Amino acid sequence: MKVTLEINDDGNLSGLYTDKINLFDIGRVTNVRKASNVEFCEQAQQWQVTSIDGKILYNHTNRQQAIEWEIVHFSPGGQYYEYQQTV
Repeated sequence: MKVTLEINDDGNLSGLYTDKINLFDIGRVTNVRKASNVEFCEQAQQWQVTSIDGKILYNHTNRQQAIEWEIVHFSPGGQYYEYQQTV
């Protein structure tokens, strides 16, 4: 899976956190916020990606598929990247 980070005008990095890049090697890690949740819904029998305010954004029977969708859509350039910056 491709990792995308955004460098702001002030030199700070933004993006969906991943252990694929050790951000502590780059500098101090601050302002870490949760962007979404991936949880199993027993009633629907699917993994659901939800926004922090509880909106269901995506469903899939395969957890890894749900996680990959989350990564694509909450990373810089993704459909929900700007959304998670304002929550």
